[in-house]
Amino acid sequence: MVTAGMPATTLATPRTLKALARPADPVWAVCSAIAVVFIAIAAFLPLWRLELVAPQYPNGLYITAYGYEMTGDITEVNGLNHYVGLRPLEPDGVVELKLFPFGVAGVIAVLLFGAYRFQSRKTRALSVLAAASLPIVMLADLQFWLYTYGHDIDPHAALHLDPFTPKVLGNTRVLNFHSVTTVASGFWLMVAAAALLLAGPPVFRWLRSSWSNTGKVAATGAVVFAVAIAVGSPVIPGAGPSSAAAAESISDALARAAPGDTVRIKGGIHHEQLVIDKPVVLIGEDSPVIDARQAGDVVVIAAEGVTLRGFVIQGSGRGVSAEPAGIRVMAPGATIEDNVLRDVLYGIVLQETGSHTLRNNHVQSVLEFTQERRGNGIYLHNSYDNVLEGNIVKDTKDGILLLFADRNIIRDNTVTQVRYGIHFMYASSNTMTNNVFSHNVNGGVLMYSNGTIFRDNEFAYNRSLASGYGIMFKDVDDVEVSGNYIHHNRIGLALEGAPFTPGAFVKIDRNLVGYNQTAVGLFTTTDITFRENTFVGNLQQIDAVAGNIGQKNRWSEDGRGNYWDDYQGYDADGDGVGDLPYRYAGTYDALVEKNVALRAYDYTPARMALDMAARWFPVYRPEARAFDDHPLMAPTMTLGRSSDGPPSVVVFLVVTALAIVPLGGLMFVAGSARRRWAAC
Repeated sequence: MVTAGMPATTLATPRTLKALARPADPVWAVCSAIAVVFIAIAAFLPLWRLELVAPQYPNGLYITAYGYEMTGDITEVNGLNHYVGLRPLEPDGVVELKLFPFGVAGVIAVLLFGAYRFQSRKTRALSVLAAASLPIVMLADLQFWLYTYGHDIDPHAALHLDPFTPKVLGNTRVLNFHSVTTVASGFWLMVAAAALLLAGPPVFRWLRSSWSNTGKVAATGAVVFAVAIAVGSPVIPGAGPSSAAAAESISDALARAAPGDTVRIKGGIHHEQLVIDKPVVLIGEDSPVIDARQAGDVVVIAAEGVTLRGFVIQGSGRGVSAEPAGIRVMAPGATIEDNVLRDVLYGIVLQETGSHTLRNNHVQSVLEFTQERRGNGIYLHNSYDNVLEGNIVKDTKDGILLLFADRNIIRDNTVTQVRYGIHFMYASSNTMTNNVFSHNVNGGVLMYSNGTIFRDNEFAYNRSLASGYGIMFKDVDDVEVSGNYIHHNRIGLALEGAPFTPGAFVKIDRNLVGYNQTAVGLFTTTDITFRENTFVGNLQQIDAVAGNIGQKNRWSEDGRGNYWDDYQGYDADGDGVGDLPYRYAGTYDALVEKNVALRAYDYTPARMALDMAARWFPVYRPEARAFDDHPLMAPTMTLGRSSDGPPSVVVFLVVTALAIVPLGGLMFVAGSARRRWAAC
């Protein structure tokens, strides 16, 4: 019954109630509902991760941020922050973590309401903005928080740290720590929710329209194509048995091979992870590529006596903690030669096995990573009796790392653009000959090792503000260093705890140590014999890193000392040995130790004038840093080979020409002062 004057539309019938309960646009409602599910799941997933990598933390430190909490190595990070004055991480006091659940609830409420009520583009944009606000606001707030964190530094901390801004996404380096920050699965799920609301309805309508026009025809064609491939129909070009054989994987070829077989693989790209579990010779012809698509190790050798030759190996995993490698060797007696490894985190890893030969391989890590984040080029872990020869390693973390690795022969390798060219840790009885380590942070680092021979190698152009050693020895025993070219480094030889054990020895014999900022940096814990070395072109000959070093070290043996280019003695009997001892005091260096500000005069004529005045007027003469009883009159070696760089003689002549005028004036002033002194 209808009352007079009452509009008919005001009556609520069952049909109208059902219409009100049903959304006007089912596609939009479904997209909104799925977006709600995505956001609800994302609220319990990690949103952001921080990884800290440093030499003292090889496995890294990790912090994971959820919307409501932070987990990981927070205690360890807070301990490090204490020393540099950064405030501790206190998740319980972060307001954003407490507000996050309310923000998620509010966004979900907007999406549920909009699924039924938002019909126009303008109103639906509110749902898109609400979903997108979660990841956008999270990143913006986190970047602001990181900025405040890096600029709120206690000036009275034990270590001074300049203000810095950690990147919310990307790489940041602070001191020797390298941080890598990335978003996690929860963040991407939130982005997917916003993308679904933005593009879901129009994409669905386009697909529905396309299906109405061509869907049945496309489906029929797909069925015909699949059947043709299954039966090898000749109607489809290349679908016969010959095509299947050409696309055979390397793993299938190895599965058919018998132990001892030689398997040859033609050029091409093979997307697979290879496990060699039987003794075979695997040869690549025309440089076939094995690409693991960033999924763990690329090649694993798990059988004794395997040979791998002639492949391009790339695309290892990226996770630092798993240490994925281009080639991982886990069985003895492998021969790995003439391969190119690129875009792999670690290069060749010899793990818990020995008697391998690595020859003429080219190794390069992941170029988009910074040096600290990359893996080692050739890594020997508890590996022994290996031969490494003719390999070229560049753009890795350490070029060659030996950890608990004994009795290895390392010869004719070239390592450039890495952190440590070669790095020994707890390694014994290893021999290195004819290798080149150039343009690295450090050339060679030998630590806690013994019985090592360095012969006829080149350590050149290794420089950094903090280290830049040609070779650095720490706590080593029974080491022989002979015939090496150590030049154009910040410090040619750095020695501490050499030898480490009473009765052990360290002999440095017949090397060229030249054109370094400092030739030799010594601690008081050294007891070394230097004999027939050539010290030429160094800005500073000996640096006393810790106190008096002149008492233990021996600068000559059996009547033969070293050649010093600043020696001012003579040889009356013509035996090639100076008749006066060589004494290096380093007046300027001693003054710098007392007043670091004087280091500003390192490369100026004022330094030379000061040392010259100290020799002429011995009012101030510090303790000798080197006392050579039998200095040589001629060099034992000359710089006959060198990594790329300007010829040392040319550089020396240019510098001398530029300095001759002011130096002549200083010498004239010093000579006049000497005559006046004598007249007094």
